[in-house]
Amino acid sequence: MRISTPLRNIAASALLVLAVLLGTGALLGSAATTLADTPGPLGRILGPLATDPELRRVLPAELGAALGDRITRDTAVPPQLAGPLQNAIATAGGALLDDPGFPEAWGTTIESARADFTSRLAEPAQGEQVTLRLDLAPLLGSGYGTLHASLDGSALGALLPATLSMPPTVLDTGWPDAQQLRAATLNAWLEVARAWGWMLAGAVVAAAAGLLLATRGGRPWAVLAGGSTALALGGAARLWFGNLGTGNATAQASGVESLVTGRVLAALGEEVGTLATILGGGGIVLVIAGIGWAIWAARGERTPRRG
Repeated sequence: MRISTPLRNIAASALLVLAVLLGTGALLGSAATTLADTPGPLGRILGPLATDPELRRVLPAELGAALGDRITRDTAVPPQLAGPLQNAIATAGGALLDDPGFPEAWGTTIESARADFTSRLAEPAQGEQVTLRLDLAPLLGSGYGTLHASLDGSALGALLPATLSMPPTVLDTGWPDAQQLRAATLNAWLEVARAWGWMLAGAVVAAAAGLLLATRGGRPWAVLAGGSTALALGGAARLWFGNLGTGNATAQASGVESLVTGRVLAALGEEVGTLATILGGGGIVLVIAGIGWAIWAARGERTPRRG
């Protein structure tokens, strides 16, 4: 059965549009699964916070409060020494971040946050909104070592054990907010994103099939359709992330939570911006190529052949 020329060209344009959609999905999926399933990207995003002046301003107070609570709860420090203990913790607070073990402990906290988020996202509790949480236990362990060393030789130091068990101490960033991005939706997106290799293969096949199916005069318009789709997707990506923004959760968060959420959002913004630039640039190239090709083909058809 012979397919009419208009139908061939419409189908070819649809295949080129599909190729752009699948290619975009492959780019997004590769970046998303790398961030969610491997420790490297989040470590590169949040690792530099270990030397950030703002973190050094807010983290000692957060750690000091949690450390003081843990010590008074799990040790035999007399009530009359509670005041000196808090003073010692406050005095040692600045040194907590200068401890040689702090960067490694901060890295452990980052990796545990990633693993905790992805595992809870895969199997959320009924109605749970999964958010990014920080477990301060590795930092508290490092901080306790610094504190104990600073009290060496004192009466208070003699009362404290050399090591102290640190159960999970969680700070919830509150991001993402359920009104912005529900956990069930994000989990579904991640499941699709993990098939990015198949999407990339599908994009190549769809693009090749579209160009082969189109007639000589229809190929420029198929390319133009693909380019227009890429341009539209680039703009849509920027608008979507702009609407996601920092949201209510970030506005309400403070201290360490706010710093972490801000860094994650900034990194995601860069990824989306890069994707939008790739789509926009590629779309412009395809649109110009399609228009130029169509003009050249039209001129060729109008030019009389010399007999």
